[in-house]
Amino acid sequence: MSHLFSYDFRYDDNGYETQTSQKQLEVEDSIGEIYLSLVDPDTMHHGGDIDDSKHKLLRSKHEQFMHTALGGLPSGFVALDASQPWFSLWCLNSLDILGCEIDSLLRRRTIDTLTRLQSPSGGFCGGNKQLPHLAGSFAAVMAIVLVGGDEAYQIIDRDAMYQWLMTMKRPDGSFFMHTDGEVDVRGIYCAM
Repeated sequence: MSHLFSYDFRYDDNGYETQTSQKQLEVEDSIGEIYLSLVDPDTMHHGGDIDDSKHKLLRSKHEQFMHTALGGLPSGFVALDASQPWFSLWCLNSLDILGCEIDSLLRRRTIDTLTRLQSPSGGFCGGNKQLPHLAGSFAAVMAIVLVGGDEAYQIIDRDAMYQWLMTMKRPDGSFFMHTDGEVDVRGIYCAM
């Protein structure tokens, strides 16, 4: 399969091409096309590499966007209600990568949000009144780790989480993602 662009960050499937690796390269090509449409051709090096040294990361705008998203998403995002722990993780992780402080107000809001998403039967739900889900539980725990501190760690009902995880475990060692749900490699990753 020939690809249009060559980047240092290009996905390497180590010689094991799969449908997933093919899709990854297709996504990289489509992003590359958009990127090239925005780049001055004079900044390109021989061989198609791009000199992006003139581009700036607008840290304050990214930080503002993450804080806005953590404050609540527009109504158009209602279909993504089951992704609440993921939005917390993605935004908090972005703030962490940018070196931004997670202040006491954001820490409190995160703890309150994730507390409401914890199921009494163990695990975390993606949204209110939903089933606990391994992926949502993974994201919730990672978000808790990012805000840190004893108060955050203590919201995890570890006994209930363990009991719930054991109900998700199948005899062959794999895990359901939720009660009677799909079984795939994510289950083991999220459970661990």
